[in-house]
Amino acid sequence: MLFKIVSTTSILVIDRNGILKRLHCPFKVVAVVEMPPHITAGVSYLVDAVKMTLELKEVYIIKGKGYYIWYFKIV
Repeated sequence: MLFKIVSTTSILVIDRNGILKRLHCPFKVVAVVEMPPHITAGVSYLVDAVKMTLELKEVYIIKGKGYYIWYFKIV
């Protein structure tokens, strides 16, 4: 049952109109912080997958590396 809701290939978001939507990978995000040398603030990236750390924190997989989701905003 859980895997009908949770997936590594999509996330659930609420859009600006309050509608629940599923975004499938790859989806576009913009970095809000610098993470040299791989991530530049203001630059768009494609999220290849969504995973969770052992501490149960969500990460986006971008170019094979994991980054916390709060470093980005969805475009």
